[in-house]
Amino acid sequence: MADSRPPGEAAAREISPARAALAVAVGWLLPGAGHAMLGRLRRAALFFVLILGSFGLGLAHDGRLALYNDKERFLTGLQLLANVGIGPADAFARRSVYGEVAYAIPQESDPTYVRRIETFRKRQRSAVSAYGTAYLWTAGLMNLLLLLDVWDIAMRRKD
Repeated sequence: MADSRPPGEAAAREISPARAALAVAVGWLLPGAGHAMLGRLRRAALFFVLILGSFGLGLAHDGRLALYNDKERFLTGLQLLANVGIGPADAFARRSVYGEVAYAIPQESDPTYVRRIETFRKRQRSAVSAYGTAYLWTAGLMNLLLLLDVWDIAMRRKD
């Protein structure tokens, strides 16, 4: 029987749970790389372009990189999850935007408090910030969903 997969998509083979977990980890480190490890090269290339393109558009449009706030734990926690879903690129973006890898609003006594809050508010005041933020969060959440896809393909739950 002929393989019904399009060219560039490798046939599924038995993969150990450890290799599947490695594919998920690699997919988080570099969007699309988990699919590439499983032989799904077209998907890998498409997802790489979509996710990093969305992330780049978000940064270019002054998207807000969420900062954890004790007063709004639940919402800021979800926002951080969406940002961190993109992988290490989030840390590089934070260093570029905040001058350091910052994930929380510091105490008012912290010398970085004013600078970090002002940077956050400046991006928030931008006319296109809402669009940029949507792009950033979409990129991270999309990558998290694709990690589930990598796991399902590796465990042969999905063709």
